[in-house]
Formats: sequence, structure tokens, C-alpha cells
Amino acid sequence: MNQTSEQSKVLCIDDTAESRMLVQRLLSHNYLVLEANDGLQGIEMATESEPDIVLVDLHMPHLSGYEVATRIKSLLPQAAVVALTADVTPHVRERVLAAGCDGYLSKPIDPDQFQEQVQAFLAGAREDLEDDSYRQAYQQRLVAELEGKVRQLTQALEHNAELNDQNLELLKEAQRQAHLLKAGAKVGRNITSILDLSTLLHTTVDVICDEFDFYYSGIFLIDKTEEWAILRAGRGEAGEAMMAEEHKLKVNGHSMIGRATGQRQARIAIDVGEEPYHFKNPHLPDTRSEIALPLIVRDEIIGALTIQSAQKAAFTDADVTILQSMADQLAIAVNNARLHSQNQDLLIRTERHARLLEATAQVGHDITSILDLDELLSKTVDIICDAYDTHYSGVFLVDEAGEWAVLRAGRGAAGDDMVAEEHKLKVGGLSMVGAAIDQRQARISLNVSEEPIYFENPHLVETRSEIALPLIVSGNVIGALTVQSVEEAAFSDEDVTALQMMADQLAVAINNAQLLKELEATHAELVQTKTYQAIAEATGEAIHWVGNKAAPIPGSITRITEDVTRYLIIANALLAQASPELRKHKFAQLLAQAAEEISGRGAFLAKIQEEIENQSLKRLRRVLTIESIFEDLEIIENSARAILNIKEDLIGPARQRNLEIISLPELLEEVIASMGIPSGIVRTLFADDLRPVQADRNQLDRVFLNLVKNSMEAMENSDEKTLFVWARMADEPGLAVVDIIDHGVGIPAEQLDKIWMAFYTTKGDSGGTGLGLPACAQIVGQLEGKITVDSEVGLGTTFSVFLPTVEDV
Repeated sequence: MNQTSEQSKVLCIDDTAESRMLVQRLLSHNYLVLEANDGLQGIEMATESEPDIVLVDLHMPHLSGYEVATRIKSLLPQAAVVALTADVTPHVRERVLAAGCDGYLSKPIDPDQFQEQVQAFLAGAREDLEDDSYRQAYQQRLVAELEGKVRQLTQALEHNAELNDQNLELLKEAQRQAHLLKAGAKVGRNITSILDLSTLLHTTVDVICDEFDFYYSGIFLIDKTEEWAILRAGRGEAGEAMMAEEHKLKVNGHSMIGRATGQRQARIAIDVGEEPYHFKNPHLPDTRSEIALPLIVRDEIIGALTIQSAQKAAFTDADVTILQSMADQLAIAVNNARLHSQNQDLLIRTERHARLLEATAQVGHDITSILDLDELLSKTVDIICDAYDTHYSGVFLVDEAGEWAVLRAGRGAAGDDMVAEEHKLKVGGLSMVGAAIDQRQARISLNVSEEPIYFENPHLVETRSEIALPLIVSGNVIGALTVQSVEEAAFSDEDVTALQMMADQLAVAINNAQLLKELEATHAELVQTKTYQAIAEATGEAIHWVGNKAAPIPGSITRITEDVTRYLIIANALLAQASPELRKHKFAQLLAQAAEEISGRGAFLAKIQEEIENQSLKRLRRVLTIESIFEDLEIIENSARAILNIKEDLIGPARQRNLEIISLPELLEEVIASMGIPSGIVRTLFADDLRPVQADRNQLDRVFLNLVKNSMEAMENSDEKTLFVWARMADEPGLAVVDIIDHGVGIPAEQLDKIWMAFYTTKGDSGGTGLGLPACAQIVGQLEGKITVDSEVGLGTTFSVFLPTVEDV
């Protein structure tokens, strides 16, 4: 339809598409009608187009109609600003006039009077505010709301800054721990292959300082009297000077090294100036913080490692575990080097002993580079059997209670079967493994048939001799290693030493793998939480957006159906008065057939025709136009296209929460009505004393929409579908509770805790992202509320949403 420049401009600001469409249909014949779907867009359009009259809805998100009216009236004082709303509360007219409106029109719109009412305001009709106190009250409320929004924004910014600082600290600590783990692994790789003691010690102090960027490192070994810890290697000129002086410290004496060796545990000095046991070394005047780590092999203290920094607080408690693991590897390496040095002459005489030591070193080298626990254990048993030519090897780990040693990996089919059976042995019980763990030392049985403490395993009937070795890390027994042979007397005392060294390396490797797994799990949990939060918020916005886009479609289809029916009735009425020859025309026959088909669908053609004939031509032109049909078709097309393209909109940023006072009965009725549930299925009960809540309407809408949708899907195959929504004040003070009760399939008890996990869904292949319930829990949790669930398979499920109420409204 062509518009002329002389037409008056009407700007309709309303967040409901149906209302804007009705205004457009009623006024577009005589006026240029502009539309805005929220307050901000309306103010921009008013500034650009300068309309003659503005029709504004009072209740809209972000900016209310009152605020929009005040702003537009200040920009366009000559334009008529009229409130168009369904609000019928007392004194709403006075509040509207106080906000700057020139008049008030109530919804629903009366099509017969609406155009004349608009024309009256365009002609200069205005309503006056007689009681100025309403204007003062409005101004005070406007200032208070502005102050509240400023406070909310300030609090949000402060909270975001705090979260950012916390995230940076967590990331910094995670990166530091990852660096320490990587450096510790590299140190372990560098030192485990060195068998010359002097080379090992000097290489170690250099590698530690280079990889960890520390100021000084030194290694002390305890002498034969076990009274003194003697410095055997030190970093740089200071280390060389102290080595030349034969520097030594008393075991359990007044020094960090002395206490670490005496008490067999790590010591940290955050500030050496405040540490009573710090030895003030004249060769190291720049030391500000120090950590001393005991070197323990097979529960024997052999020395200590000192690491010093020129910075205060350079070490944390978390560093102790990582650095102690490295110190344990160093202790093993030192012990290996000592054994190697002591047995050089035996290597010439005993080929078997040499092969065992070489195999042990190879096992240690192979397993220290594996950080995945399952892979580590599985490969370890294979490596041991291949290196020592034994028919079976297994690794047991002690459970959390410390009562059972559980088999985690075993060689071959026998091992696989026992792992599948969850094979376990009692710690301290009648088995080699149980005794080795309980006594914290290796046990050898040269003939298992004569061994009083032996478990006769039906999967290993060919075993004739066995050795069991405890796995010890930082003085804690974490499990045991069993190696078995089909030959009697297959093991010697030398084998115990070699295998125990390998077991100690395995224990360190297991501990490293467990530490890395815990670190990865913590990091993965943090990443999953942030990712879920972003996905959940974006998905919620998308759902709300789809709902808005889909809302006009049913109404448009209904109007198109009604208009097409009326046109067919009009055409058939004209054909009834035409000549017989014209009624025989194929087009006439098609029209008659269409009318019969419509009548077959339940349309009462005679009644509709009577209604049409009783209306004036002017009235028919207003309610029945081809243009309105194409407008409805365009609405359907745009909505459908937008819904199909929603995947592109899901990438958009999540919107911030916009808190407002919400009536739960009103919100719940809107949610139920928007879902198109057949009548008679949903029953509601709202307590008279139910108080409102404060929340973001869109987000709370998402919570109940999701819960009602899940309940309806749970009853999809039920013969009698009944959904009960009950809102009341909870027993807990200050809380309202909404129960959503269905009679569907129910949720198994073992799944009740899992339904709150992100991406977990009970719907299987039938749909569901697994984000709905976690998103509901997060939204309600942000409001300091909670969601509980009670379900029984075959009887149904009850979701209860608890929300804090607003005391004074």
C-alpha cells in the first residue's frame, strides 16, 4: 500500500508482536504506522522519525513504558504520547499522566473505537493530571530505580573483577604446578640413567637449578655413623667452596637438613630470617627461602636435598609433593649409583646379576616417562615379565580404607581375568602381598608349597616361587608388586635389591601419574564449569528467542484460515446468483468443491455467510483484506526462517540478568499457556499467602519451561496424563516452593544424582542435550534457591523449586 508524505505518523512501542500487528491492521489504511519491540528501539525511532503520536505499552523488559514515555516527551514535547496497556490497577491513569503521557487507552483494543480515539489525540485531545503528588512520586521512583540499576551494575563489575582475579590465580597456580611436574619428570629422566655417584650428584644439582630456575641446590648423604649429613655436591662456586671445606650438618641437628633427615619429612622456610632451624651459611648470603627434602630408599634415610631461592615465599605446600617425588627418584638414583659402585667387581663374576641390574634400570627408564596410570601399570607388568623372564607379574594398590590391596594390572589372560573379578588381598592377611604391605618390606618364597603365608591362586596354579615388593612413596605404602616364576628358587637376595629399586621407581611413577590425573581433573572441572556456564546461558537465550519467534505462527495460521474461508463463501454466494452456464464453468465447480471440503472440516458455511452479509462494506474492508493474508504469511515465513537459523544465534553472548519482582502464579500460567498443552492435563494450585520473588523473568521462565517440558515428555506414553503445579510458601522461612508433579515413567535411584551433571541425559537417542537441568540448578542457585527431586520408577517424579521471596513489595 502506497503512503503519502501528508499522512500522520503513528509509532507503536510494544514487546508483543500480536499487539503491534493489530495496531498496524487498524491504522495503516489512514496513517503511516511505525513499530518498535522495546523501549530503547522506540526512543531511537521516535528521535529519527518524529511521529505525531506515540502508543507505548507500560510493561516491557529493560525500560518500562513509564520511562519510555518520559524520555520521548522530553525529546518531542509536541507529539501526543498515549499509554496503551492492559494494566487496570488503581490510579494507573494518574501514574501514566505523571510519567508524561497525554492519555491512556486500555487493552484489549476495541477495533470499532480505536481509530477514532487515535484521531482525537492527533486533533489535540489531552488529559490533565489534577493531583501533582503522583508526579512527585513518579520522579522519586525514577531516581530510586536509576540508583538501583547503578548499584547493580557496580556490584556486577566488582564481582566480575573478583572472579577474574581468582581465575588468574588459579591459572597461574595450575601453570606453575604443570611446569614443576614437567621439570620434575625431566630431572628424573636425566638422573635415572646415571650410575656413577659423583657424576649423578653434580649433574643433579645443575639440572635442578637449570630446570626449576632456583638460586642454589645441594645434596647431602649420611655417613656410615648415621650422625652426619655430608655435602657431596653443590651448585656453583659456593658449592665447590663448601665441598673443599668438607661441609657437613648434624643429623636431627639445628639446621633444615638436620631436621629433614632426623624427622624424615620435608621442611619449608618461607623466610629464612624467621626460621629457627635455618643454618646461616656464609657462602649463601642471598638465600631468602629454602626447602629441605629427605632422600629415602626402602624406608631408609640416605641423605637430603636442599633447594634455595633468593626470593621470599618461593615454595608452597603443593610444591612439596612434586619436589619430594623428584627427591625420591634422586634417592633411588643415588642408591642405584651406590649399588653400581659397590658391585663393579661382582659384575665380572656374575652375569645374571648384571643382567638383572640392567633390566631394572631399563624398567625404571621405561615407566618414569608414562604418566597415564592405567597405561603405566599395564606396561609395567609386561616389562617386568619380559626383562626377568618370569611367567607372571601383578601390581596391587591399597584402597582408600587401607584394608585391601586391589589388583590393578596383571600379566596375560590370568591377569585380565583377576582384574575383571576385582581380585583383592587383605592387608596383613595370609598372602605374600598382604604381608609385604603390612610389614613394609619385600618377601621371598623360594617354594610356595612350603610358605605359611601364601595365597593359592586358582588362576596361577603353576607358580613355584614368588617375590612381593611394597610400593612406597614418601614413607607411605601405596601398594605392592608381585613377581612369580614356574621355577623353584628363581629369586635371590640380589633380585630383591634390584626389584625393590624398580618397585620404588614404579611407586614414584604411580604417584606422579596420580598427581597428574588429579591436576588434569581439577583443570578439566574448571574448564567444564566455564564452558557449561557459557553454553547453558546461550542455550537459555536461544530457547527464549525461539519461543518469541514461534509465538505469532499459530495466530497467523488461524487468521489466514478464517480469511480464506470468508473469501470462498463470498465467491460461492456470487456464483449462486450467476447464470446456469457460468455455474457449470470449471472454475465455478472448483470453488463449489472447495466450499464442500471446508464444510467437511467443520466450518458452518451458512452461519459464516450470514455474519458476513450482516456487516457493512466499510467493516468488511477493515477486517478482510488480501494484504492481511500476505502479512500473516510473511510473519509465518520470517518466524520459520529465524527458527531454522537459530544455530547461528546460539554463538551470541549470554545476556546479563535483569532482576524484577515476579508473581509466581502469573509466570507459571504464562509458561503453561505458551506450551500449548491440551486442556485438562495441567492442574494448578496457588496458595493465597504466596509472596512474589525477585529474579530475571526470562531465566526463571526457562527453569519452569524446562521442568514442565520434561514432565510432559515423561508422560508421553502414559494412558492418563496429569500434571500438577502447586505453588505455596515453604516450611523454611523466607522461601516459596513450586512443586511440578507428573505421573510419568520416573527416574531410577542410581540416576538421581547424575541428572544434575552437565551433558548427562536420561532421554538416550530420543533427544535432550543434558544441559536443561544443570542450567535450571545454576539459575536457581544464583538466586540463592535450590531444586530437589523425588522420583519412583513407574509412579512419577516431583521437582521442587525453592526460591527466596520478597518480603515487602
